[in-house]
Amino acid sequence: MANEIRLKKTAFNKEQYSKVVNREFNTFIPPIQEEDTDTVAEFFRLYSKLFYEIPVEGETNSHQFILRESSKLVDFDKDTAEIQPLLDEITDLRERLLQVNTELIEVQTQQYSNE
Repeated sequence: MANEIRLKKTAFNKEQYSKVVNREFNTFIPPIQEEDTDTVAEFFRLYSKLFYEIPVEGETNSHQFILRESSKLVDFDKDTAEIQPLLDEITDLRERLLQVNTELIEVQTQQYSNE
């Protein structure tokens, strides 16, 4: 045959093969950058959507957990210290109102019994 083709085979053992052939995976197109959807706006959108599905109490993934984590940034104790005198005053006014109402009822009861 006039069109004779000679084939030459080169064989490598496992150790030689790794040195000669690059076995790393390469892409032919640049990777597509994914948009980061983790934003504050997205967090509050999901929070509003899942509000009633979130457990009230729990060590993690609960309203109690969110409150505990947020209180690390916001000083709730300071707010409570400012509010407590107002709460005490409200309690005192309610007690005085109850006492005056009780006295009024007693006076009205005496008037009806005298008539």
